[in-house]
Amino acid sequence: MATQQTFKIDLSDYELTRDQRREVADLAIERIYDRSNEGKHLSSDFRRVIDMPKYSDAYAASLDFKIAGKKKGKPDLQLSGDMLASIRLLKDRRDEVTIGFSAGDSENNGKAEGNMLGTYGTDTPNAKKARRFLGLTPREIKLIIQEVQNG
Repeated sequence: MATQQTFKIDLSDYELTRDQRREVADLAIERIYDRSNEGKHLSSDFRRVIDMPKYSDAYAASLDFKIAGKKKGKPDLQLSGDMLASIRLLKDRRDEVTIGFSAGDSENNGKAEGNMLGTYGTDTPNAKKARRFLGLTPREIKLIIQEVQNG
């Protein structure tokens, strides 16, 4: 069973109102969605935005790939759109907001975990296949907070 997939945004250096914290969460979710649809994800150290790993040749030639309606090229998690649309604000505290998937959403937590770890139905994580979409770089967080503060 997959673990709950979440991402915390530290706001301890900022004095934000409840509405501002919720706006930070909304903009963070929007950024994750947009970046994923561009075929981008986070580097393994979560400090840079990079291209998602391409589909393996074997998978791209498979019947599963064709049935799913996928196209060779940059993965964009588009067929995981329901998963991306399920990202929510989970916790709102003065010093942080947490976004991710509801604890009871085992289907989307499983999809997200498979993407984040690169397991895709196996027990062994594979960093070369991982698509680290759930998170933000420090720069992305800073820009979002600046946007919220500047109204």
